[in-house]
Amino acid sequence: MMYNKNIIHLEKNMHKPSSGRDYLVALLLASSVTVFLGFYLFIRRGYLFTAPSSVDMLYVPNKAIAGAGVILIAFVFLLGPIVRYFDRFDKWLGYRKEIGIVGTFLLLAHGTITYFYLPLKSPRAELDLDSPDLLAGIIGIAILTFLFVISFKKAIDILGAKKWWFLQRWGIRVAIFLTVVHVVGLKWEGWWKWITVGGTQTPALTNPLMVPASLIAGLFLLWVIVVRLYEVFFIYDNLGFAGNEASQTPESKMRGRRFFIGSFWTLVILYIILFTRFVLW
Repeated sequence: MMYNKNIIHLEKNMHKPSSGRDYLVALLLASSVTVFLGFYLFIRRGYLFTAPSSVDMLYVPNKAIAGAGVILIAFVFLLGPIVRYFDRFDKWLGYRKEIGIVGTFLLLAHGTITYFYLPLKSPRAELDLDSPDLLAGIIGIAILTFLFVISFKKAIDILGAKKWWFLQRWGIRVAIFLTVVHVVGLKWEGWWKWITVGGTQTPALTNPLMVPASLIAGLFLLWVIVVRLYEVFFIYDNLGFAGNEASQTPESKMRGRRFFIGSFWTLVILYIILFTRFVLW
């Protein structure tokens, strides 16, 4: 059955013994994204650790960590389409587990810092755990942590390949959905305000007209969702419930590739529009 072939294919790619090189690649990717966002936020905010008295010391680093975690988890979800449509990137599938693990730890760090080390921004006594966007973030991190726990070869022996594949396949999808709810729920109002009227310069925000870092990460996440939804509705049989990613016809692969490339350039154009919002528009 094709479903069983997919399980075998996944085992070969995700349950090879992890090497130091695999984790080095994942850590280099995570470090690059985190450093980029940290440097960007340093320019936008005017500080990194030396925050003004009204801002927590780890507020900006926490933003960089959160953005990097979101981008890495979204990239893990994007690796499937990349490998399916571009053969030259096949080897990247072998790093998916390690990138996902590093991304999970970044998001765990984000949650820990937010709860314990941001008393000004997020006083524990005032955290509303009934808030849908906050709850979505907590559950999403819990699911990613569970996927990390069962991401090793021993888990297949205990759960069985079929159950393990089901948990991994749908767990990441639920986690991505909850990440969207969390990020968009928390940031949408601020994004819309920035897009429509910009921002006001304050001691805590030196360059308010620069694109919010959360919008950079959020737009990438939403693009990944669009790519995967296109596959669900226009590429796969049974909306993808059959687990038939590996059974694409040449025609469907070409359609998927064209959409991927077209949507990617649309994303680039959107970024250009955002970065020139208060320069050319």
